[in-house]
Amino acid sequence: MKINALCTADIKQAKKFCDKLVGVSADVQQCDGVTLIQEYDKTQTRGDIYLPTMTDEDLLENACDYIVTTGARAIVRAAYDLNESGIIEAKYKLSPVMLLHRLGVLDKCTVAGGVCLDNDDLDLMAQENVPLIILPTADAGYGHGFAPVCAALKRGVRVGVGTFDGKYNRACDINYETDFLKLTANAEMSTENALSDADIKRILAFE
Repeated sequence: MKINALCTADIKQAKKFCDKLVGVSADVQQCDGVTLIQEYDKTQTRGDIYLPTMTDEDLLENACDYIVTTGARAIVRAAYDLNESGIIEAKYKLSPVMLLHRLGVLDKCTVAGGVCLDNDDLDLMAQENVPLIILPTADAGYGHGFAPVCAALKRGVRVGVGTFDGKYNRACDINYETDFLKLTANAEMSTENALSDADIKRILAFE
């Protein structure tokens, strides 16, 4: 099964290349300042949320309150570039992942982006069973870099792939994302064929 694990682009377009979508569309609902994830299929829990950034203190507080009081799960765009991670570090003396853990919600979160995850972050994510959604073309296109997918898989972190807003993948083609991912993984590990066919299959199934 091919799963687009995060798509904020054209949903109809994305469905052409995916068996299932997880995440948000441009037509999301708002509830007390919290962005509710659109329900794509009957397996998606209504009321789950998407947090597009952790640098907005009020938004972060509202989202955490919502998670704690309702038991909702969240897709949090975290550690997605040096600027965002630097703001969090300067304000809280913690990485974005460590901050979510300190706030008591990490085990309810899925991290999207993850370009700036370090080994301690990945170890904690593995310990708390926190999935990671990587966004290869968006992260490269916007100049963020690339997520440490091989390091995450090595630790047993569940990894998925998404097209995000589709700016650098207009067709929202999940196969294009995985082809691009193979190249960024090679760059991460400084070798060819860093990801096996089995790795790609797991990532596409988000399992």
